[in-house]
Amino acid sequence: MMTLDTRPYMQDRAAEEFFSRLAEGKFQSTRCAACGAAHYPPRVVCPECLGEDLEWFDLPREGTLLAFTWQEAAMRCRKPEVLGLVELEGIGNVFTRIDAAYEDLRIGQRVIFDTWTSPDGLVLHQFRPLKGG
Repeated sequence: MMTLDTRPYMQDRAAEEFFSRLAEGKFQSTRCAACGAAHYPPRVVCPECLGEDLEWFDLPREGTLLAFTWQEAAMRCRKPEVLGLVELEGIGNVFTRIDAAYEDLRIGQRVIFDTWTSPDGLVLHQFRPLKGG
């Protein structure tokens, strides 16, 4: 039987740092010190100017749910689950888990950042509906 690795692939030091900061409750990404371009996901080189002097900054913790879907066959650590596209002002869109029942969601709904820890200890980002949002 084939098993899937549920841990994200850490392709570079920016990804490793992102998940390390996430484990501390920090939702952050990188901004280029040279040109000011903000990036998500975090980068090691600025895609705008190729600068390598990047600094970490706090991402918005609130966003707008643009789209969502139900995934029946989810990661082995949590299933089924709702996945969505959340717009973060000034950053763009984040594909993420949504901590809510599918039937309780609507397009345009305001959501807020949260974390979820998998059974194997990996801290991941997710969003949940904002009360009154």
